[in-house]
Amino acid sequence: MDARIPHLLARLRKRFTHQQDVADVEAYLSSKGFDRGQIGTIVSAWLSDIGGGEREKARLTPLAYAIRVQGPHEEGRFSPEAWGHLLTLRASGVLNSASLELVIERVLEHTDGQATLEEVQAVLELAGWDTGGPFGAPSTVH
Repeated sequence: MDARIPHLLARLRKRFTHQQDVADVEAYLSSKGFDRGQIGTIVSAWLSDIGGGEREKARLTPLAYAIRVQGPHEEGRFSPEAWGHLLTLRASGVLNSASLELVIERVLEHTDGQATLEEVQAVLELAGWDTGGPFGAPSTVH
């Protein structure tokens, strides 16, 4: 999947503007056969890609596409929707890297079995992060 991300981002840049609603991008990727987990990964990379100015985009290296992947102890502990939501929050700037790790740790500590999107949102709400509503909804960062 990681090897396809630069190609997918190029396709998304041609098809969608930086002002496009994330739900439109998700619908497009779903129509191409990607599952929710893959869509979360791709959308996170797309949001990171469109987040900087044109000068920043010109300096992108393969490391700029680095995304958070689950470690062996985390595999299967998050539903695809929950994991995609966390990656989207990270890519949109709502959570920085340290905050993302803190949220992941808290979810794992307070959830038995697989964490759902609702459980992740509850942890985020208790910690005071405004995630902008349901999965896929635009987030407002102040």
